[in-house]
Amino acid sequence: MSTTGKRVLLVDDEPAAIVNLRSVLDGFDGLAVIDEVGDGETAIQRIVEHRPDIVFLDIEMPGVNGFEVAKETAHLKYQLVFVTAYGQYALDAFETNAIDYLLKPVRPSVLEKCVRKMLFQEGLVLEALEKQPSRNSNLVLSDGKATRVVSLDHICYVEGIGRYRRVHLDSDGAGTHKTKTIISDTTLDEFEAQLPDSLFMRLHRSYIINLEKLVRLSTEQRRHVVKIADVDPLIPVSRSKVRTLKALISV
Repeated sequence: MSTTGKRVLLVDDEPAAIVNLRSVLDGFDGLAVIDEVGDGETAIQRIVEHRPDIVFLDIEMPGVNGFEVAKETAHLKYQLVFVTAYGQYALDAFETNAIDYLLKPVRPSVLEKCVRKMLFQEGLVLEALEKQPSRNSNLVLSDGKATRVVSLDHICYVEGIGRYRRVHLDSDGAGTHKTKTIISDTTLDEFEAQLPDSLFMRLHRSYIINLEKLVRLSTEQRRHVVKIADVDPLIPVSRSKVRTLKALISV
């Protein structure tokens, strides 16, 4: 593994959270993830041993929590970013040396902004960011049995089904992941926040579609529906979204 640029340590007891961070961080030439740690006690040891430049640190972990890790390593010089599912710790976090506080699930655009801030604070040139793609190209999905990194290009649409959401894949995605659909407990609101609005659109309270998969907009039995490539069902369009969708299609 290359260790050029800023050396990064990831600390989180949830593997899916680590994968989510890496899916964005690996896109920066100015960063090199040197280790991944799943508990606070080991995190202290690795910070002392590796002397990383940046630490992304979860707060609630078994045993030693993130605040204790920060306190025990406060004498070392590194940029600290807390990553947590709990907003109530924000004030306590900024009483430490933390430079940012990110809430899970971390939106790629928010993480990218955080990284850019850290790189520029250290005077690194813009060229260090040139490898960063124009949009985050993957979505991390966990169904409780496996964590998958799914290309956005492989997603046809996301469907709300009661307590869960179902991500429908195109033929290439189905071949890659050996399944046509992936079940997730991520809410549609959370999906909408994570997916780039230049590529995805929420057409209905229960559906988000990949605009690049759109085949046609039509009227069936006095309601507007869309046909999506690689899938059979027609997807309903809310009346409030019809005008916006027509405008996008006509561009």
